[in-house]
Amino acid sequence: MNKTRHDYIWNKKMKKHLEQDYELECISLYRNCYDYSPEEHYDKIMAFVTKAFIDRNRQLGIGERRHIVQVKMKFGFLTIYYDGGRDPYLDEIINTATKMAQQTKNKIDEQYGRGGWRHRTILSPNKS
Repeated sequence: MNKTRHDYIWNKKMKKHLEQDYELECISLYRNCYDYSPEEHYDKIMAFVTKAFIDRNRQLGIGERRHIVQVKMKFGFLTIYYDGGRDPYLDEIINTATKMAQQTKNKIDEQYGRGGWRHRTILSPNKS
């Protein structure tokens, strides 16, 4: 992932939701990220995840720090991958974010009628 994409994640996604002193650590957190594609509806959730990862990395040693390597929508659900092996604390953060994202998805589906299987009424050309 190049610097332009790092700047994109910070400037277009995280900057609105995190304090300025998180900028460098946010850019570092996503330095190995090769895909960041969630919709803007999930920005607050990703800010929560980003802050939790940064706080966790502050606790860990330099060689143990985790980086987010992919954030995407998979089958309509927010999916987050990180490197560096399993971490129960970060797994719980991701599980919480997944539940928050499911609530967001449900609201979006209600509001816009997107995602999932929906029953649709199909009118024939003869009926109005």
